[in-house]
Amino acid sequence: MKEIVKKAPVLIDTKGGSLSYNRTDMQISQTLHMAIELYPNLNYLFILDHYDDIALFDNDVSPETVSYYQVKTNEESISIDTAISKEWTAKLYEHLSNPEWIVNELGLITNCPLKIVIHYKDDAGKKHTQEKNYTAEKTAFTLFNETAIKRIKEDIANRKGIAVDDVDLSKFVHMRTTLSIPKHREIVEQEMGSFLQQQYPKITVDSVKTIYCTMMDLLTKRQSYELLDKDAPFSVVRSKKGMSKSDFTRVIDEAMLISIPPFEEILYCIGYDDECKNKAAYEYTRLLADFHSKPESFTSIFLKTRKLCLGNTQTDNETMQEYCHRIYSLLPAKSPIYNETYISVLTASIQINEWRRAQ
Repeated sequence: MKEIVKKAPVLIDTKGGSLSYNRTDMQISQTLHMAIELYPNLNYLFILDHYDDIALFDNDVSPETVSYYQVKTNEESISIDTAISKEWTAKLYEHLSNPEWIVNELGLITNCPLKIVIHYKDDAGKKHTQEKNYTAEKTAFTLFNETAIKRIKEDIANRKGIAVDDVDLSKFVHMRTTLSIPKHREIVEQEMGSFLQQQYPKITVDSVKTIYCTMMDLLTKRQSYELLDKDAPFSVVRSKKGMSKSDFTRVIDEAMLISIPPFEEILYCIGYDDECKNKAAYEYTRLLADFHSKPESFTSIFLKTRKLCLGNTQTDNETMQEYCHRIYSLLPAKSPIYNETYISVLTASIQINEWRRAQ
């Protein structure tokens, strides 16, 4: 009986994504791609770049099952030999050792075909090479060539110090993403637009852009947070590295509230004179820039201001300028970024939108 030699344990590379900007950027797009696709059917939670490149839980509060994914990119193809030699398959297999959650799927996600090359000899001793590229949306590892399956199992068995027959590949899948290296952001933004237009046929282009940018900003922050210990409690990991379906829904709901009226309407609403007009126009331009380029921070100040407006309505004997000043004075913390004129323009925008909704 052949002695089983146990090699050094496989360590899951929870920071591997930070080694390649290209791949980390693709991970963010891939996560949003999956979030859009799974939105109708699963109350999911994604954890980015902690347990693995992407971890997908079946629930954002008390998950029972999880799927782990590694995202790999290449201009042409990726071979299964590379997946083996770089320990991608072994690292995925290591997740089966964690008893905390039931593993649903172990996925290798690539933007290119997964290539399997088999070298063999015929009965006459002549050498041959057989090559197959897997390009389907999802392919179970158990459907690979028997020689490739044996190669994967033997590698895992050697690294784990277990018998080859004990290696279970039933959870493993290869997934070919529809995203490409040069255009993954554009593709997922188009997917976002189609998804939102199905739910809200009258949604504006600006709202779609805001939701897309906010989600990308949120996912980028979650992925780039690096101050967690490997064994941090799940609740902490969830808050620092997670994005749930409820987070996605919140972003959509908040964006549907936000609309920036034309400057002429705001100017008429506040009643600024010529002296204040130029300053207001400058802050209006800043507000529009924040709306498009800083969606998450803009949404935050928008919601804070809107909450103050809803809780402190304008009185009959109060001019809009006086009302805007009162709302600004109620902000709990003044900021040099958002001066009084900026908040006044924002307050007028909120009031105009509320008046239109009430009609």
